Amino acid sequence: MRAGRGAAVAGVVVGLLALAGCAAGQDIEIENRAGADVTVRLADDERSEVTPDGGAVLLDVTECYAAPVAVSYADGRVVELDEGLCPGDLLRVTEDDVALVRAADRAGTGAGAGA
Repeated sequence: MRAGRGAAVAGVVVGLLALAGCAAGQDIEIENRAGADVTVRLADDERSEVTPDGGAVLLDVTECYAAPVAVSYADGRVVELDEGLCPGDLLRVTEDDVALVRAADRAGTGAGAGA
């Protein structure tokens, strides 16, 4: 009887650990390598101001932000990405471009702030 109860407890613990792993979010990093402030618009109304040579981190994100993701430069330019931004992704803003580095691509390269 004890062996059966121990196996049931072990199964519950494994199930809880698996559930906890699925529920945990990942961060989304925004890196600004441009020479001025930029505004990043995610979804309908969510905006982040990012200072030059700095960045922002959206903590513990569990769902993707739908496209478009828009970056507004201080000089009035707006760059829109046709792809959504997902947990673990990096949005890298430079003077001339906005690059989306997917989480899967970052895993092997260690691409993060300063990379």
